[in-house]
This record gives sequence, structure tokens and C-alpha cells, in this order.
Amino acid sequence: MFFTILSIFFACEPKEEEILCTADIKSSALLDLTDQNGNPIIDAEVSYAVDGVEGTFVESWSNGQYVLGEEEAGDFVVDIFAEVPTDDSCCWDVGTATLEFTIEMDDNECHVVTQTFEPELEWALACADVDENGDC
Repeated sequence: MFFTILSIFFACEPKEEEILCTADIKSSALLDLTDQNGNPIIDAEVSYAVDGVEGTFVESWSNGQYVLGEEEAGDFVVDIFAEVPTDDSCCWDVGTATLEFTIEMDDNECHVVTQTFEPELEWALACADVDENGDC
């Protein structure tokens, strides 16, 4: 009788649900960078840290999108630096920005929840000195 009651107890006990994670790798963040005219910036310098540790994965695409991190979650600090040539060959528009945000894991703790940002860069004009020949 004792074993019958014991077996009913274990049969009715809720079972833990198995979580199946996929093998794909999710990017932590996507940045869409454009200049003052809305043109994609494809050669910006982008670096980041997560929870104070320097990040290692930055990939840029020809449409001005930058991919940051592979399954990295935490508090991000992203630094952006871009130079865009002007009509004056000795001057460049220089855009900078620093972003701070948090990337979280999904409900199953399998992958990060990718976020997309369109940062507004602060722009300034930088010019090189011109020598007596008119060269920069």
C-alpha cells in the first residue's frame, strides 16, 4: 500500500519543462549609422564594452549597419567616430557619439534580445593646415 501511494505521488508531481535552445548566434546590437544627409556611413570606428570589459566583435555592412557582440548581454557603452569628406579636400565632417544601453537575455536564457539603434552623431568640421603650395 505504501508503494502504491508513493508511486501515485511521483506520477502526479509536475515535471520540469525541458528548454531547447537553437544553435544560431544572435547579435547583441545593430547600429544604423548615417551622415547629416542620410547617407550610410560604412567606415566608422565603432568600439564597445560590456560590463566594463572590452568587446571583440564589430562587423560593418555596406548599408551602414554595424553589428556588435555575439550573444553578449549586459550594460553596453559604445563609442562611435566617423569622418565624412567635404567639398573642400582639406576638411572633413567628424561625427561622434557615445551610446549606453542594456542588452538582456530572452526568457529561456538561450539568446540575447537584439536591439537596433539609429544614433544621432554630433558633427563638427575638422580641417588640416594648408601649406604654401595649397596642399593639406
